[in-house]
Amino acid sequence: MRRYPARLLRSRHARAATSVRIWPKPSDSVEVGRNFTLPVSADPSPPLLSEAQRQCVDDVAARLDAVAADLGAADGPEAHARLADRTIEVLRGLRDEAGPADWAAVAVPAVRAHPLGALMQACPLTRHAFARPRGYPGDAGLLDLIYRHPDADAAVAAASAAGRAAYAVTAGTAPCAAVRERRRILAGAIDRAAVERPGAAVLAVACGHLREAEISAALREGRIARLLATDQDRASLALVAGRARDLSPAIAARRLSVRDFIAARATTEAEIGRFDLVYAAGLYDYLDDRIAARLTRRLFGLLRPGGRLLVGNFLTGLREEAYMDAVMDWQLLYRGEAQIRAFAAEISEVDLAGQRYFADSGGCVGYLELERA
Repeated sequence: MRRYPARLLRSRHARAATSVRIWPKPSDSVEVGRNFTLPVSADPSPPLLSEAQRQCVDDVAARLDAVAADLGAADGPEAHARLADRTIEVLRGLRDEAGPADWAAVAVPAVRAHPLGALMQACPLTRHAFARPRGYPGDAGLLDLIYRHPDADAAVAAASAAGRAAYAVTAGTAPCAAVRERRRILAGAIDRAAVERPGAAVLAVACGHLREAEISAALREGRIARLLATDQDRASLALVAGRARDLSPAIAARRLSVRDFIAARATTEAEIGRFDLVYAAGLYDYLDDRIAARLTRRLFGLLRPGGRLLVGNFLTGLREEAYMDAVMDWQLLYRGEAQIRAFAAEISEVDLAGQRYFADSGGCVGYLELERA
């Protein structure tokens, strides 16, 4: 078995990139065992770096070289699975040590210029996140890969054996498990609304492919009178509309963006009605505090008396955050409990009948539930 010579990487790693998003094009490749080919990237012209920044780049190269060298000690998909897990852990340490400024400006480009970063693109989940086929991060196709939904089977099957092994690791991480649990929580909220308010009306904001509807007993049994699914993505809405024929006649799809809700364009009570449940799944992970508070107030205003608004946000401290940032180019706004509770800052206490914060079972996502008086 051939061992992977880390020196081939150490002498050729890039010190930075002019664009943080662009992967360098491989100019050569190195075989790693029988199942892996590791691209070796050409060096771009290095910008002027401080001594501390150069040390940061050297640390990135040295640690990723060490991970790659370990990969060369074994063959098969199992080695690639171990590679994925070790890469996640190593990047976490590098991010903690670099600090926010040098991580973004220096370490992330160095990770993406390193052949190991390019190798991780064999993972279909990682590749989809970075490629952004619909033009924005965290699209519904990415969530289907996280859900392990049948609609994503073809993308997984098209990956190499090594890529599928890496996918088994990335899709099995705590954040991905939290996304799957979030789907169950949303389906549970729909079912609860049907029990507490027979003939309930539901509004899903930034619905994606509305996969929670597929596992809602209330929708399947016809106990929801209306579910309005809204999103800015036409492709997602087309899929929702197509599936609605099989799922439930209560489902209707409408193209509405965050801006539409905040500006009250085609989102007034007269235009879309009022609801017993309003929810947004991953939307708030991309909204700054000011927009999040304004949107919360607008959505809360669409509730009937006694209705509930449910929103979630990823919590700070995820082990996988550095990997998501550097390799997947998937940046979220992580928050703590106080920041999530602050979503309700623009809502008068007179209008609030109740407020509840809770976290999921893995402590990855925090939820805020607001009940209207």
